Amino acid sequence: MEQKKLIELYKTKDLNQIDLTTSSKYFATAKEFYKDLQDGVASPLNFFENTIVTYTETGKRPNRKPDFTSDSGSMYWYTKDGVTRGSNHWGKKVANCDWALKRLNGRTVYGKVWGRLTQFKEYKYAFAKWTDFEYKAKLVDIEGKEVLETFNNVEGRSLVRVGKNLYQGKMVEVFEKVK
Repeated sequence: MEQKKLIELYKTKDLNQIDLTTSSKYFATAKEFYKDLQDGVASPLNFFENTIVTYTETGKRPNRKPDFTSDSGSMYWYTKDGVTRGSNHWGKKVANCDWALKRLNGRTVYGKVWGRLTQFKEYKYAFAKWTDFEYKAKLVDIEGKEVLETFNNVEGRSLVRVGKNLYQGKMVEVFEKVK
């Protein structure tokens, strides 16, 4: 969908529709809120920026070096179809993402609603398809123009492409041209 139509749709929505009473309700209502604002598909360049997804536990670490290791020690292996994550922390507020973990036993770990992650003693390894990620779209102002951040224009941590220009967020919703 084109930006103009996505922005119009976004403006009709009310963030209060997202239920914060429990973690499972938050995940369900947030996914519902954002589902029709999706534009593009997650990739290694943007899946870690403002996304919501439920990873499915695989029970085993990939047999190769991780493609990326975060400052918190989480490891990521990219494939054509998606990403495997190895981590000891899951739930709401994994950086600015909300990543639940569907365990091998069938239970889903959502973390806690008010900022605390679920911590495990040992790393859990789980997979999510690129198409399973939803971008938590947000409206920003870039050089006086309204832009809805989506997978199609987010290219990294706080990097948004508008036309041929790349902008980096300096503070919440303030962007500066970098290229």
